Amino acid sequence: MPDSTLLIQLLAIILFAVCLYHSWNTEGARAAQQWFITGYIFALLLISLLVVTQQIAFNPAMLFFGAAPSLTIMLLPAVIYLAYTIARQFAEPTNLRTMTFLTFLLTPALMLPIDATALNLDWWSYPTESTSFLDGIPFYAPFAWGVIGAAFFLLIGRIRKIRFRGNGQIFAMIIAVPVLAALLIGVIAVVQILVYGISSIGGEAAMYIALALIFIALPVLFVFRTDRRPLTTKD
Repeated sequence: MPDSTLLIQLLAIILFAVCLYHSWNTEGARAAQQWFITGYIFALLLISLLVVTQQIAFNPAMLFFGAAPSLTIMLLPAVIYLAYTIARQFAEPTNLRTMTFLTFLLTPALMLPIDATALNLDWWSYPTESTSFLDGIPFYAPFAWGVIGAAFFLLIGRIRKIRFRGNGQIFAMIIAVPVLAALLIGVIAVVQILVYGISSIGGEAAMYIALALIFIALPVLFVFRTDRRPLTTKD
């Protein structure tokens, strides 16, 4: 199979740039800088920890900074931003509870096709013996991506509600990011244990039912029970 690692790195840069441009024009420069500067640092730290703990492995042909692929990780803040943007269609950005819930649901929906493509084209892999689907995606991965997306949005949302002088908010976000990344490693481990327990008791069928209930049934129910809200643009 031809090496396509250059393609995914280029696509990551493009998606990151497009999302940054969209955020800049809809929410303003300050919000865009907060999300994408903090998001890149968050992705660099979290993915590095996931690589070190052997939760994920990337194609060595990629450009690396330390343990993490420095360009490919741009996908993470961009994908979470896409989930956040879609969520804003159904809830006010200041409604942290609903927005966190929606980001949890939407992030895996966006990451799943990327994961499936990545495994097929050897961009990255999951070196785990956990039960998997779609030729190598562990059943815990959608839940983990959901937790990661929700946690990052909640961090940004909480700090934005605090009044700081000057660039205080972005500095607070950057300081909080290492703590969040470390906590998420522990949370992901708990998710793996829970998923392993469910699959041990009910087998793969139980995992497919859990995925369908959480990531299909809940979003559909939410859409039918919620009025669609327009995007809030900058003044």
